[in-house]
Amino acid sequence: MASQRHSGPSSYKVGTMSEKFDCHYCRDPLQGKKYVQKDGRHCCLKCFDKFCANTCVDCRKPISADAKEVHYKNRYWHDNCFRCAKCLHPLASETFVSKDGKILCNKCATREDSPRCKGCFKAIVAGDQNVEYKGTVWHKDCFTCSNCKQVIGTGSFFPKGEDFYCVTCHETKFAKHCVKCNKGLVKAPVWWPMKDNPGTTTASTAKNAP
Repeated sequence: MASQRHSGPSSYKVGTMSEKFDCHYCRDPLQGKKYVQKDGRHCCLKCFDKFCANTCVDCRKPISADAKEVHYKNRYWHDNCFRCAKCLHPLASETFVSKDGKILCNKCATREDSPRCKGCFKAIVAGDQNVEYKGTVWHKDCFTCSNCKQVIGTGSFFPKGEDFYCVTCHETKFAKHCVKCNKGLVKAPVWWPMKDNPGTTTASTAKNAP
């Protein structure tokens, strides 16, 4: 689910002290200096960072009073630390997806949810040509003959265990040969139909997830 970031809580204010107040924590005079007022107390910027500031989830450093802060589900980030966990793209002013405790940009979230190619183990994303066989999916160019390594794609092939062979390699390696003419006795190869039928293979182009 995509979300928009929230700005940090405005439970304190920052200004320049015109009166004779001392820092609540270190007792240093604040008159003429920048200060923070929080919960009715006045403190210097140094003490605010030490005692009052929220800690950034990403860099683990305090978020100072004059820094931009992002607040989401009781967690806090510096504005420039609020980034996609995968590609590190800044997300402070963009929509994002929270998944398994990670903040992701929409593009990386789509990749996370995408099926992975059996050949290269990378995500199959929108626009990728892919083929499917018995519930397993490959990029079209990753579906290759286990012997000659040539791309089978949507061509004919023979499955054998976890391996797949093009017609030529299967005939060479496994087909029985006629004792008279020595030609291979090849049964009809598996054909990739270009429509989605249960129990058959399919060829398609990946589309964006809804």
